Amino acid sequence: MPECKLASTKMSSYGLAARVVLEEKGVEYERVVIDADTLKSPEHLTDVHPFGKVPALYHGDFHLFETAAIARYVDEAFDGPALQPSDVKGRAQMQKWINITGQYIYPAVIGDLVMQRLAPKIGVFGGVTDEAVVSAAVPVIAHQLNLVEQALADGAHYLAGDFSLADIMVATMVQYISLTPESADLLDRRAVASDWIQRVTTRPSYSAAAYDLGL
Repeated sequence: MPECKLASTKMSSYGLAARVVLEEKGVEYERVVIDADTLKSPEHLTDVHPFGKVPALYHGDFHLFETAAIARYVDEAFDGPALQPSDVKGRAQMQKWINITGQYIYPAVIGDLVMQRLAPKIGVFGGVTDEAVVSAAVPVIAHQLNLVEQALADGAHYLAGDFSLADIMVATMVQYISLTPESADLLDRRAVASDWIQRVTTRPSYSAAAYDLGL
């Protein structure tokens, strides 16, 4: 019987990140698929996430929401390869990138670019792309990818030393740029960042965690 349950919508990039962490640790878990239309329902707000979001983790009688917290809990609660640096400076760098993901990368990459570009396919924003929002997001995302490239300077393979939660959290978000026409401008011109995304997202954990979204 699975040790955990992970509740998320299929579309959620944060849900994907949480599943990748579980796969990397080799944890058996059940996927509970949430319908996006129910995110604001009383049941969801009570039983899954009080802010109407996903994912949420259930481990026995322990219920936890917010992906960064889930990721650290899974890494520390279960056997398997460590996904956090052993030294204090490395852990600080990892936490920096996790914070950057939530505060800056997710809003720009997912909210202002990817969701806008997918609006006609998935019915968000009235099914209409706001080109002004996309145009404003592109230089913001370019700056973020430049910071990734700086972190990978001098041949570094990962953001905080060895492969860690930082790589999972950031790569899960920025990989979706490839679904947009802006990918050529943002990723093709940044070989270091593109190679890093490829290195992270071709790990077996990503293919095991991903849903075929048909996009």
